[in-house]
Amino acid sequence: MTVARAEDVIQNRDSSQDQVQQAITFDSLEKQGTLEYVDSSDLDDSSNTTQSSISPDLETPTPELVPTEVPTEAPAEAPTEAPTEAPTEVLTEAPTEAPTEAPTEAPTEAPTEAPTEAPTEAPTAAPTPAPTPASTPDPGPWADKWIGHDDVQSFKQPEPVTISEKAAVKFKPQLHVTNGCHPYPAVSWWGETGGGLKPTGAPSSKCKGSGWGSQAYGRSTWIRGVWAIMYSWYFPKDSPSTGLGHRHDWEDVIVWIDNPDVAEPKILAVTPSAHSGYSKQVPPNPDCVDGTSVKVNYESHWPINHALESTSKGGDYQDLIMWSQVLEDARRALNSVGWGKANTPFNDGNFQPKLEKAWPF
Repeated sequence: MTVARAEDVIQNRDSSQDQVQQAITFDSLEKQGTLEYVDSSDLDDSSNTTQSSISPDLETPTPELVPTEVPTEAPAEAPTEAPTEAPTEVLTEAPTEAPTEAPTEAPTEAPTEAPTEAPTEAPTAAPTPAPTPASTPDPGPWADKWIGHDDVQSFKQPEPVTISEKAAVKFKPQLHVTNGCHPYPAVSWWGETGGGLKPTGAPSSKCKGSGWGSQAYGRSTWIRGVWAIMYSWYFPKDSPSTGLGHRHDWEDVIVWIDNPDVAEPKILAVTPSAHSGYSKQVPPNPDCVDGTSVKVNYESHWPINHALESTSKGGDYQDLIMWSQVLEDARRALNSVGWGKANTPFNDGNFQPKLEKAWPF
C-alpha cells in the first residue's frame, strides 16, 4: 500500500491537493521508520522536497525490512516452551510420591507391635498366685501318732542353700550332757512322735542315745535389727532322780548375731533356756565359744529339773534340720502334739514369744 501511494503522488505532481496528501503520507512513513535511508543532500530546494524524497527511497527499504522480521521471531518462541515444561513436571511427580509412602508405613507398624505385647503379659501374671492356696488347704485336726522314743528316725542334715541355712550351720552349738538323757529325734518324716519315758530309774536310764542318731532343730529370723538363731533339742524325760521330774523335755539356746549376710558375722549374745526362762550372756564369755560355735551344758542341780547353761566344756554336734526343711507332716505334728509339761520352743505358736522373752539387749 505504501509503494502504490508513492507512485500516485509522482504521477500527479502538478496537483496541489495531491501534494498535500503526499506530504502527509511522507510524514507518516517517516514516523514509522520506513524512510530510514533518505539523505537531505539529495533535495534541491524547498519546493522539490516532496518529489526528491519519495522517488529514490521508497523502492529500497520499505517492503523487505519491516514486515518480514517482526512477525517471524515473536510467535515462534512463546507458544513452544511454555506449554511443554509445565504439564510434564507437575503431572509426573505429584501422583508418584503420595500413594507410595503413605499406605506402606501405616499398616506395617500398627499390627506388629499391638498383638505381640498384650497376650504375653496377661497369661503370665494370673496363674502365679493360684498354687499358693491350693497347696495349703486345711487338712482337719491332726491325729497324734505316738511311737517308741527310740524308734523315731532322724532327719539327716541337708546341704545348706540359703543365707539363713548357711548361717545356722556356721553357728551350730556344741551340747555337753553332764547328767540326764541325751537328745533324741522328736518326730519322723511322716509325723510320728516319740512317746518319751516315765521319770523313773537313773536320770539317764534308757536314754543314753538313739540308734537313729541325734537331732537338733533350728529356726531363725530378724528381731529389732538383730538376727536370732534358735537351736532346740528333745529329751525323752526330765528327771533329776528317780520319781522326780516328768516325761518329755525341750530345751533351746538362742545365738544372736549382727547379720547373717556378711563375710564375718559376729556373735552379740547367747541366751540358753532354763526352766521356761533364759539366762543371758552379752557378749558371750570367750571361754564359752569355740570359733563360731557356742558351748552349752545340759545339767540338773538336784532336785531342780534340767536346764541349759553356757559352759567352757566342749560337747557334741547333732544333725541340724531347719524349720523350713522339715516335711509337712512333721511340721504339723510339731505344731499340734502336746508334750505334757514340756513345749516345742520353735513351732508357730511359741517361736516369737520365746524370742521376746529371751531378748538380751
